[in-house]
Amino acid sequence: MKEVTTVLTTTPASSTSIVIGGGEFRFSAAHTGLHDGELEPLHGHTFTVTLRVAGTPDIDRMIVDFTTVKDALREAITPLHRRTLLAQHCPGVVVDVETEVVRVSSPGKFYLLPRADTVVLPINNTTTEELAIYLLDTIAPALAGAALDHAELELAEAPGQAAVVRRRLPTGTHSVTPSESEDTR
Repeated sequence: MKEVTTVLTTTPASSTSIVIGGGEFRFSAAHTGLHDGELEPLHGHTFTVTLRVAGTPDIDRMIVDFTTVKDALREAITPLHRRTLLAQHCPGVVVDVETEVVRVSSPGKFYLLPRADTVVLPINNTTTEELAIYLLDTIAPALAGAALDHAELELAEAPGQAAVVRRRLPTGTHSVTPSESEDTR
């Protein structure tokens, strides 16, 4: 009897995406930042993060392991949960970090917050757009080495209200630089 070997071939998709988000990828945080040139009142949101990455599947037909993406998301949002988020470089706003407290001041406003409950981020404002860029910048190193073409992070501050940052990942290195981000509102 003659042995027959069948080889199954598939045409790789031009781009395949995976999406991770919602559920455990939520965090609650307070923030204050510039709005119309003035420091807005301290308030909070329950943010929901969704990350979509796309690339060409490898020999195993994967673009990246889900666990890698989930771990990166968890590591990025855990330090922000139940904290007050402040921008380190917000024009007209002074943020002084002391041993036990953080002092925030601008014309007409002054906050004194517990240091342990505050995260000062290396951003210009705590808008949802800036926070989305910060999160994608934080997650990007964990995606290095995967065969990814681009990443898109959506940060929703309320149902139907979100900022989306899309970024092409450089060919070959699969790393991300802040200058390559596109902020879409």
